[in-house]
Amino acid sequence: MSATVRPKRSLGITQRTALLSWLVTIVTLLIFVVMIIPFQRRIFLENLESKARSVAASLRNIAAGAAINEDYSSVVDHAKEMLQGDTSLAYLVVTKNDGFSLINDRDGWRAETNLPAQWRPRRREATSGIDYIPLFKQRVFHYSQPFDYSGIQWGWIHIGISLDSYDRSMATVYRRTIILAVCCIALSLLASVVYARRLVRPLLDLRAVVQRVTQGDLTARAALHSDDELGQLAASVNSMTESLQRRDRILQSVRVTAERLFTSDDWRDTIPEVLAQLGTAANICRARVFENLPAEPQGLAGIQRFEWLAPDPRNALRSSPEQRLSWRGAGLDRLASLLESGEVFAAARHELSATEQAAVDPAVQSFLAVPILVRDTWWGVLEFDVCTANRMWSDAERDSFRAAAHMLGTAMERQHVRESLLEAKATLELRVQERTRELQEQITAKEQAMAKLGEAQQSLIDLSRSAGMAEVATGVLHNVGNVLNSVNVSASLLGEHFGNSCLRDLLRVAALLQEHTADAADFIAHDPRGRNLPDLLIQLAEHLATEHRDWAGELQRIVKNIEHIKEIVAMQQNYARIAGIIERVAPADLFEDTVHINERFLARHGVTLERDYPSLPLITVDKHKVLQILINLVRNAQHAVTARPTGNRRVLLRLAQPAPGRVQFIVTDNGVGIPPDNLTRIFTLGFTTRRGGHGFGLHTGALAARELGGSLTVHSDGHDRGATFTLELPEAPA
Repeated sequence: MSATVRPKRSLGITQRTALLSWLVTIVTLLIFVVMIIPFQRRIFLENLESKARSVAASLRNIAAGAAINEDYSSVVDHAKEMLQGDTSLAYLVVTKNDGFSLINDRDGWRAETNLPAQWRPRRREATSGIDYIPLFKQRVFHYSQPFDYSGIQWGWIHIGISLDSYDRSMATVYRRTIILAVCCIALSLLASVVYARRLVRPLLDLRAVVQRVTQGDLTARAALHSDDELGQLAASVNSMTESLQRRDRILQSVRVTAERLFTSDDWRDTIPEVLAQLGTAANICRARVFENLPAEPQGLAGIQRFEWLAPDPRNALRSSPEQRLSWRGAGLDRLASLLESGEVFAAARHELSATEQAAVDPAVQSFLAVPILVRDTWWGVLEFDVCTANRMWSDAERDSFRAAAHMLGTAMERQHVRESLLEAKATLELRVQERTRELQEQITAKEQAMAKLGEAQQSLIDLSRSAGMAEVATGVLHNVGNVLNSVNVSASLLGEHFGNSCLRDLLRVAALLQEHTADAADFIAHDPRGRNLPDLLIQLAEHLATEHRDWAGELQRIVKNIEHIKEIVAMQQNYARIAGIIERVAPADLFEDTVHINERFLARHGVTLERDYPSLPLITVDKHKVLQILINLVRNAQHAVTARPTGNRRVLLRLAQPAPGRVQFIVTDNGVGIPPDNLTRIFTLGFTTRRGGHGFGLHTGALAARELGGSLTVHSDGHDRGATFTLELPEAPA
């Protein structure tokens, strides 16, 4: 048994945000410190150098006279005065080029003749810097300046300044900088923590709301503190929660509706409460029940039997008892056709035509109409009206209200059967007293009533069975829709061909000949227009022949697609395990039939189709079931490559034989690819990542492949890396 892997514990978003802000502040402070300390050090050195230059200038003036008279006593006296007057001076040295040097320091003065060469540099330019001087055995700021007099390079002047003041100043700078840095780091840490908490608090509040929702509390709402991205996220979460809460209320109301209808003796007594439950849960303005009156002279019409109005001040709708609606001829023909076929009709006011808007209450902004079927006959309509906004009805709401209408129709059927039973029971004793023959008739009537009750119960069973077959029906409609798209393209092309046909030119030629019937020979021989008629007729004949071939080709495609639709419908009719038509076909022919159906779509979107058909043996399969799968795979590949904004759009159709007795149909595209998380869900019913998709094609394709004894698999390296679908089938059914 594998142990559960727990995620590594990490810092929370508040701590990480505060830490990041603090690190940014510390880095900024370090940059400041690294820049300011060398700057201060350079200022202190410039001050020492400025002082050394002043001392050198003063000593230079005295040394000039001594150089003329060669009397150095004045230099020694002046140097002694300067050393006594400025305690920061460590030494004063005057060196001649011949090596003779006067050395003055705190201990006195002396003359030297063999100082090292560093006291007489080769490059005659002023230099300065902190250095250790072995002659004086101390670390000083040493300044050297060449001494030239009357154009003669006489020697050098060396000044040594003590570093005590410099070291104290630098220590003060270091100490103050460290104190300032510590204070800034502490303050920045506090500011970062406060800022992070204020920044992350909306996220933490939103997380708490989501946790409450996941625990079942659908009343939880996120507070909207601002209109930025976090505020928009909170609004989206609130909208999602409201949708979940509304759907939960509707499902609860449908459950209550079922309980009330199936426990009540008369559905008419329960319908006001049912309408109130459904209307309140759906947050609508009005709920009504219409009953059809087929005997109306104007045709099929409906009369309002029950009505519920929301007790909302914003509700602009008013009660309209016994309102009549003409389903035919009053602008509601489209609505009547859908309802009569058992379909749900939902629309906003702006989606209706002008005649339909005129037939609808002006205060209604959107409405949902669900047919009520009793014994498979359209009995009436369950209608829901919204007057406050253009409501978009979700699939869950449609299915829930359809279920409520079905329960209402079932309750009517059940009550009709019960009333028939009660009527038979009431007259049974009277007929027994009259004649024995009538007793037999009553027994027969009772048996018939029981049979009707069984039919009513069977209808409930059939409803469950229909729900199970809905998946198959959805897959069939998806496959039919794929083929109908190809039929629609071919029909559109035929329409364009007819609109641009040369028949109009032929009619003009015929009209011209009719004008000159009496002098046709002369007209053709001498009139310029007549002389051009034979060439024109030849060109028209060639154009008409070309058009005829194009039309014949498109009609042949339409006929072939319609035959495929007939086969799909036939397969649905034989769904109860009745096998389809088994044929021996070439795998390449199956791919080519698929290409013919989709080639208009591929060409329209600039998709390059590549083929790789090695020679393979014939296979024995249900041809049209395989075509359904391949058509859906090629159509999905076309959608995948056209979803790319730019780039080469390619689809590769390839055949392979992975093992003896097995054949693979491989469809590869260079489209948007499939993320790894979606690979495990790609064949699930209802799962789709394409806008406008339904999630039926791949699911029904995988089921069909399994019925054929094969499999349908997918591979993708990820987003924008394309995808490969592989349909593997046996050469012959087992």
